[in-house]
Amino acid sequence: MAKPNIRKMQYHSTVSRRDFMKFLGLGSVGMGAAAMGLDLKMPFADLDDMKSSVFSDRKLPFWVREVDEPTVEINWDEMEVFPGAFNTMFNPMIFGMEDAQKVNKIRVDKVRSDITNKTPGFSIQDHALTSASAYGWLDGKFAPPWTGPEHTMNLEGWGHTTCYTTPQELGVPRYEGTPEENSKMIRVADRIMGAADTGFVKLDERTKKLIYGDIIFEDVDEGYEDPERHVKVLPNKDLWVICSVIPQSLTMGQYTDRMSWAGANAYAYSRANVYSSRIKMFLRGLGYQQYGSGTTGIGRAVGFGVMSGLAEYCRASVMVSPQFGTSFRTVLLTVTDLPLAVTKPIDAGITEFCKTCKKCAEECPSGAINMDTEPKWPDWAPGEKPNVSRGIKGWFLDTKKCLTQMFSGEPDCSRCQVVCPFNKYDSAVMHDLVKLSISDAPALNGVIRQLDDTFGYGKQEGTSLWDWDPKDIPLFGLDSSRS
Repeated sequence: MAKPNIRKMQYHSTVSRRDFMKFLGLGSVGMGAAAMGLDLKMPFADLDDMKSSVFSDRKLPFWVREVDEPTVEINWDEMEVFPGAFNTMFNPMIFGMEDAQKVNKIRVDKVRSDITNKTPGFSIQDHALTSASAYGWLDGKFAPPWTGPEHTMNLEGWGHTTCYTTPQELGVPRYEGTPEENSKMIRVADRIMGAADTGFVKLDERTKKLIYGDIIFEDVDEGYEDPERHVKVLPNKDLWVICSVIPQSLTMGQYTDRMSWAGANAYAYSRANVYSSRIKMFLRGLGYQQYGSGTTGIGRAVGFGVMSGLAEYCRASVMVSPQFGTSFRTVLLTVTDLPLAVTKPIDAGITEFCKTCKKCAEECPSGAINMDTEPKWPDWAPGEKPNVSRGIKGWFLDTKKCLTQMFSGEPDCSRCQVVCPFNKYDSAVMHDLVKLSISDAPALNGVIRQLDDTFGYGKQEGTSLWDWDPKDIPLFGLDSSRS
């Protein structure tokens, strides 16, 4: 018996909440929300109104527990500091220029061959969509500067610079609020600016080890970038990291590997770059410092994502969120001196589930994902296995195998993300019950993994994207139940 087509297994209604309220005779979303005791008035009158919004609180799913320490074991005494950007995971990425040149030639040859031979799913249209999706990410001029946007005040005449003024430039006091109020405000602003979820980490002796080694701390009033020393500088003061989830398209990720790259990965990175400028502009407008470098980040995205409670560490060395699975491209990191209420790590049974599941490792075409049942502490002398990081009890992705597979051909590979059993459309109650079982009854994890295969989840689409009815594709490729 053929496995069901994945697009028919979404189990979420095509009726909007507004239409549903009208169907019930409640007249409007406002009346329906009032009937449920919710205050959804929009737009926000001011920042205080924003902070009282239903979007401002951190509401975890009912099966997720906050914990004092993350589910991945960390030895902070052994934790090493990565030298610089692109080491976003808990383990370093070892991939030199010679490797990059070699795999890029393979990529170019494969693109040419696929287009010439009219390989299904790899047409000139698909290739063009990749280029369009990456615009704003790979183009260096769109990368946000380290210290945030800088603009000259212009309060006279007609010009966009009138929007980009600080409280100091306007001659008014900067915004002040409690850490709790500030966190609520950032969560609401993040949703408006393109982040699906937000957590906060205070930089201390432990979490500073997740910052890249080319970022140093000095006793200065404000941070800066020093090209001569090849370092970026943060002020040695109380600082927090805003950790923002940038969602990617589950719909496009399930189409083909080609669309995983074009419609999901690259486009999400492009939006992350835009978001990075927006959040820093927002903090600047409030009168606070803001530091970050777009998608290259300031440190280990996985580490900060885990410590802020946005997700748990998983077998593929990336993160799995209880709400989004692996269907997000990055956790964008922004450092600020705006006081924030920290969010704690979570335990939703995800790391424990990875011990039994192994689906990402089985589906990995390069064999880069570890198949061991239990995570392990690294056992190596310095310099022997640079792919393995000290201080983490994990499974340790072989990043050279992974990046060679990813960069040596078109498409890029995102199989570990697509096949993860936590990638489900959220509207179905059954999926919540399964996640509750994973959280509280791990003995059933093996059965749940088998059911994931039985129902055909993680399988790719067999039709051409360009034959779809455009109305079947969610706006920006983001399903409304997940974004």
